Amino acid sequence: MDSLSMGRMVGNMSQREYPWVKEDKVLMESDPNPQTFKDSIWAKNDKPIKDDPMLAVFNDKYPCKEGHRLYITKLPKDDAQGIGNAFQQAFSDGMEMIKQGKIDGFNLGMNIGASAGQSVFWPHVHFIPRHEGDQKEHGFPRGVRQAYPPDPYNPDNKKTGKENK
Repeated sequence: MDSLSMGRMVGNMSQREYPWVKEDKVLMESDPNPQTFKDSIWAKNDKPIKDDPMLAVFNDKYPCKEGHRLYITKLPKDDAQGIGNAFQQAFSDGMEMIKQGKIDGFNLGMNIGASAGQSVFWPHVHFIPRHEGDQKEHGFPRGVRQAYPPDPYNPDNKKTGKENK
């Protein structure tokens, strides 16, 4: 299945219907809406590649490409500083990887809410490393903006949705 079809499929599912969730017994039995970082699936089952009092970094168990990481705040889930720290660390790590010649670019993103594809309801930032030519099947690099909807830019997109009513 191509990534666009997967994205449409995921956008219409509840968090427990995602293929990677259904195949993972530990994830299926975990609380999808932890109240603290310590209650999250990551804190209970994975070893971080980076860990400090405010932030943990994990390799994504279901990566969309090699090097896909999760930057996860340990602060309360409604604390904007926590997710800001996660974005800052992901950005800094990505820039360092570019300087070292390990990657050519990167995407940072979040899924907030089931309608956006979130499957574990604790704030976390996805870091996806990019390399020249790693999206040949699309004919051009597809950034975050083109993940959904399928058209790169359509002025009508501004006129749809509840937020514009």
